[in-house]
Order: sequence, then C-alpha cells, then structure tokens
Amino acid sequence: MLRNRAPVLPPLPPGLEVYRPAEVLGSRVLVVDDEVPMQMQLQLDLNDLGYQPKVAGSADAARDLLTRERMSGVVLDLVLDEGEESGFELLRWIRQHHPGLPVIVLSAAQVSSAAIRKAYEHGASSYFVKGNVPMAHIYSDLAARLVETGTGRSGSYIFGRLEFDPTKRTMSVGSRNTRLTPQQTALVVHLAQGSKPATAGDLINAGLFRPDAARSTVHSALLTLRRKLDELEPSLGSRFLLSTARGYSLGTII
Repeated sequence: MLRNRAPVLPPLPPGLEVYRPAEVLGSRVLVVDDEVPMQMQLQLDLNDLGYQPKVAGSADAARDLLTRERMSGVVLDLVLDEGEESGFELLRWIRQHHPGLPVIVLSAAQVSSAAIRKAYEHGASSYFVKGNVPMAHIYSDLAARLVETGTGRSGSYIFGRLEFDPTKRTMSVGSRNTRLTPQQTALVVHLAQGSKPATAGDLINAGLFRPDAARSTVHSALLTLRRKLDELEPSLGSRFLLSTARGYSLGTII
C-alpha cells in the first residue's frame, strides 16, 4: 500500500539557514545585475538552495528572457549600465507584462527614501540594500514571495504574441480576441503565477474545482480551454496550455 510522504528537502548549504518551503524548489529565478561577482554569488547561492537561476546583465537581456521563458521571480539591481533609470524602467515593464511576478529589488546606489518609495510605486515586492542585510534574509524573503505567488496586482499577462487580461477575461492575439469563463480565467491566473507545473490534484486543492471532482473533469475543462484558444489561431491551445507527466503549465506564443 502506497502512502503519501512529505517531500525530503536537500540539506541547506553552510551559512544559508533560510526559509525554504518544499513548494519553491525548482522555481526559475531571474537575476538581473551587471556586476559579475554579484551575478556569480546569487547564481551559486540560488542553485545551492534548489532554484533554477538565470542571469541577465542588462535590462534588454532581462526583457528578452522574460519574453521567451516563464520565470517564478526576479532579483533586480536597479542601477544597470544602461543608465540610472534602466532598473526602474525594467521594473515598470515587468509589472505591465507580468503583473503577478515577484520582484525583489537588491540595490546599492539607490538608498534614498525617495528611490525606495519610487521602487514600490513601480511594483517592487521587496527592497533591500546590498550589504545592509544578510543574504539569508533576502533568500528567505524571495521564498516567501514565491509562496504568495506574486503581488496580486492587476494588469495584462503577456505570453509572447498572446495577451491575457484577467479583469476583462479575454485572450487576444493581434486584433482577434476571445472571452473566457470565470473558471477558465482562474485556471490561467493560477498556472501563470505558479512556480512549477500543476497537477489535476493541485488544481482541485486550489479550489478551482469541486473537492470531489474527478481528475477526468479537470482534464476535460483544460481541453475545453484549449479549444477556446484555437478560435484565435489553429493549434494555439496546445502550444499555450502545455501538458506533461509533471502536470500543466503555460507556454509562450512566438
């Protein structure tokens, strides 16, 4: 008889005694920093903690990565080589295109109260000054933000050419659009803000279906959503709503 077992977490690296719940393991985190030593430290630490880190040395590189790949969170240096406003501009772009994505600001130069206020006004989830707090504190905050699945801000999600507006419940490709049901909207939001693929059981436990719903009911609902998206473009549904042995996730439409 098989029994459900709690996941066994790998041991924490020495010096990184951080908050790290099992559900964040494997999450993809984008590090945006133009200082190579800081890039290397963050990348090594995040990898040791069980994340899948990606690195961008500029705002343009970060936009490119976020357009092509789904990330669970961002660690952002506000002052990049492009100029003093480049980090703020990237933060504003992230909020416009990925409204639920947690962004942890980690900066050295912007330490004034005005800059901190501006960062939060632009959508920062947290703000830390390099060297002022232990790195373990920052990594613990990142995990907490991932568990919260973002900031909950309103706005459109951009999946390449596909735009999703949860407020209007619409999916759009160019001038074509289709309206989703409330349940379909909730499904897309849940998958967009998750840090890893979601199984049918995960979607039931999240309250998106009745507690006694069968797995086949979930699969049928997702197939219906795929067909709805095919109204916008042939085979769009299967290219956007991905299904693997690990569960359901969302892709980017190029």
